[in-house]
Amino acid sequence: MIDLPELLILDVGHGNCAILRDTMAVSVIDCGYDGSILLRALRQLKISAVDHVLISHADIDHIGGLEPLIEALPIRNIYMNADASKMGKRWKDTLRALDLAEHLGTQVHIGLTSSHSQKIISGEVTIEIIAPSASLAASGSGGTYLEGPSVGSNTMSVVIGLIHKSCRVVLLPGDMNEFGLNNLLKKYKHIEAQILVFPHHGGNSGSADDQEFAQKLCDLVKPKLVLFSLDRSRYDNPKEQVVRGVITALPHAHIMCTQLSCKCSPVPFLSRSRHLTNLPAQGDINDSCCGGTIRIKIDGDQTMYDPSLSLHRQFVKKLSENLNEHASIQRQDKDLQVSFEELSGPLCLRYLATSLTNP
Repeated sequence: MIDLPELLILDVGHGNCAILRDTMAVSVIDCGYDGSILLRALRQLKISAVDHVLISHADIDHIGGLEPLIEALPIRNIYMNADASKMGKRWKDTLRALDLAEHLGTQVHIGLTSSHSQKIISGEVTIEIIAPSASLAASGSGGTYLEGPSVGSNTMSVVIGLIHKSCRVVLLPGDMNEFGLNNLLKKYKHIEAQILVFPHHGGNSGSADDQEFAQKLCDLVKPKLVLFSLDRSRYDNPKEQVVRGVITALPHAHIMCTQLSCKCSPVPFLSRSRHLTNLPAQGDINDSCCGGTIRIKIDGDQTMYDPSLSLHRQFVKKLSENLNEHASIQRQDKDLQVSFEELSGPLCLRYLATSLTNP
């Protein structure tokens, strides 16, 4: 194992996947859509077995890579919640893979709730399961909860905190929606974390007001770094109202996407530069990385991450200069002609930041 733990937020395109390498265990949190980047990263890190797999919910962009992971490596434990709403070939393949995992000796735990908090042994990092509650999980996706709304997969999304040296370093809320956020707000005045992996890839939150959702979440967590795990070619993420909410709540936060959002650059940009880590990233395929795969070196309140703020901003400055030279982009939107120094919001989402001052 390693002296200090680290967390890798993998660029898997549209989806979520993270690897926690700790002093006593290797844990995978969500598996992305197909597991290809996950398996490449595990091979590069020379990881031959996984101790824990935690699945936030059963959407394909979070659980799709579980089947190839089960087929590739020994896994000690899999933790996930049931989802009666899922069907189709990919879901049936996942169920068959779970049968295979059990046959190979994996402990498959159906039920991942706040009652499991601090019970999944990692090493120096405490794995905190903040949501869902046992009562919500008992209702199950496709069921009805106490207050009356039907329970969907995103409503059931597991919210995971990683604590080191009494400091919550990272919050991973999966695809938590407005219902899930309101449940947290009933229980907590704050859940501060240095790094927030924004839920649902910066897409629609299920709220009538995505800006309000993002602002309430960021006020609750108060992160220094907000990450969007996304595919530049799908769903037009992060949504403008989401980013407006983040900027309103966190005017000085570092915002970084795994891939270069089309909101920042309508055309691809040669992103293989010194700010990126050397870890596998889906965006490497077509030069669409922005942050790429992010490496977080966990050390309590001294936690650091790569790409760093300074290197990422250097990349964004070059991108801005490149766009300013691109005549076709200039014709599409003159508001893009804003200098690096004039920006008041996060630089990597330049277009949306300027829209705050140029409504």
